[in-house]
Amino acid sequence: MTHDVLSETLDDFGMSGVFYAASEMAAPWGIGIPPMPGTMIFHLVTRGAAVIEVAGQLAELRPGDVMLVPHGAGHSVLDAAGSVATPLFDLPREELGERYERIRLDGPGEVTELLCGAVRFSGLGVTRLVESLPPILVAAPDDAAWMRASFGLIADESRNPRPGSDVVTARLADVLVIQAIRAWLASSTPDRGWVAGLRDPQLGRALAAFHGAPGDDWSLESLARVAGVSRSGFAARFSELMGEPPMTYVTSWRMALAARLVREERLPLARVADRVGYRSEAAFNRAFRRAHGVTPGVFARRDEAPWDVLSLSPS
Repeated sequence: MTHDVLSETLDDFGMSGVFYAASEMAAPWGIGIPPMPGTMIFHLVTRGAAVIEVAGQLAELRPGDVMLVPHGAGHSVLDAAGSVATPLFDLPREELGERYERIRLDGPGEVTELLCGAVRFSGLGVTRLVESLPPILVAAPDDAAWMRASFGLIADESRNPRPGSDVVTARLADVLVIQAIRAWLASSTPDRGWVAGLRDPQLGRALAAFHGAPGDDWSLESLARVAGVSRSGFAARFSELMGEPPMTYVTSWRMALAARLVREERLPLARVADRVGYRSEAAFNRAFRRAHGVTPGVFARRDEAPWDVLSLSPS
């Protein structure tokens, strides 16, 4: 059951690119990436080597390595530790597409080729999954043939841009970002956060049951009953692992689901209210407004929802 929740999340990332940049840089060089809240930033080395510095942590990347900065923190990408970083937007850039650029820095030293980018997510649960990730995450090359082929295609498209290279490169990079997250899930055992809660034998049963039927009449008592523990024990364990009370989680997930139903499926409000566990449309409207700042009707008429409207973070 727990695995199903994570699988559904991985299948529904709702990823969209903010920008992608292919870079060819000869040492010495350094790039300062500004903070980009609400995004995940990635770096893929296709040739040479690079050092990433995030909040005092250093990570060295070799060809084929993918590094994620999951929480959009500002950081530096350098040819070597101690090099001077020039702010990203102060560097000369060639626009190759709407969200695709090329950076070239000449110098006397060895050449490094990088593909960097920032992506956003809108899928239900993705925000919580991303919050569970460490400040930096490095995935080494995989032995799978398709992974090796993807690295080769990205390197070729970056070095020899052709019509459509921006689209091909972006899509391949997106796949590698998801693969890096999957690799982390397969190899990590976090002791706090959403992933830890889903993997907990007792909390996992309750969470899987709730996610399978979020419109049911859930209470602290019914969740604890599914988990097979006392109400007080369940509440304490949930708050310890998840960082919020159980019913706060239930409400935030329901409101995120409601936002999707209102925006994407255009369902009548009475049906949306029922699907997320509200038998009174008036009560649903009040809860939706508390969560999103506007009524469901106003929300539905917006041209585009901001990324963080589906954030499931505790307030």
